[in-house]
Amino acid sequence: MIRPLVTVLLLATVFSDVRAEDDLATKYFIAVRSQLDPRAQAALERMDGLGRQLLATRGYLRAGSGLDQRWSWTQERIDNYPGSPAQAALDAEIARVRSAFEKKNPGYTLFVNPQVRSLDVQLQRWNQNASIAKASDRMAAELGAAIRKPGFPHPDSVASTARFRELIASHQPQPVPTLAAPGLSAHGRMSAVDFQIKRGGTIIAGADSTTVQSVWIAQGWRDKLLAAVKTAGVRFKGPLASPIEPWHYDYLPSSGLP
Repeated sequence: MIRPLVTVLLLATVFSDVRAEDDLATKYFIAVRSQLDPRAQAALERMDGLGRQLLATRGYLRAGSGLDQRWSWTQERIDNYPGSPAQAALDAEIARVRSAFEKKNPGYTLFVNPQVRSLDVQLQRWNQNASIAKASDRMAAELGAAIRKPGFPHPDSVASTARFRELIASHQPQPVPTLAAPGLSAHGRMSAVDFQIKRGGTIIAGADSTTVQSVWIAQGWRDKLLAAVKTAGVRFKGPLASPIEPWHYDYLPSSGLP
């Protein structure tokens, strides 16, 4: 009976230390969070755990003054997008790329999800994505260790908020997150598309990070898609380099469209 009791006591000590560290980090975080754009603050309230909130805050801080321009569309704007001139312009550009691709790759075509990625969807994926879970856990642990080092400003001091804010913004996530912070996804304002390769009714090269090397690169689809994009025109820029996503291209609409 002694060993189980010792194990229980050790686990209780570990969990107590984890809670204490989270509580301390939360004290620093609350002050930083209060300085964020109200939309970012509202999004943070819907994220699971301090780690995911810290990782998202890194994105919001690094967006700086550009956050307003990058923020996802409201549901009203999403509802007004189908049938709009903006959608027609994007569909025309996609059609040009698809045509160029099909000419060089008979029997294959391109598929692009026509749906705007709403903030709700972004939050759902953020709370479920494996790369976000790993990166956020590591970030919480590293920042937790940093604030416990001798000389780090006390959470009630004037310097503490600025210092903790700097820690968040300068953090380098590992692994590299495969999602943008909720609200900052280019898919949330249709300024990016994911091209997927289809043969018949089957997607053979999809937007899946586990297939980058084995499918997109090894089978040549990355280069074939890039060639089609270059042939079609200059409205798409890519593919995304970090994280490596051969299917992801930013969309650069003409200045006359929203």
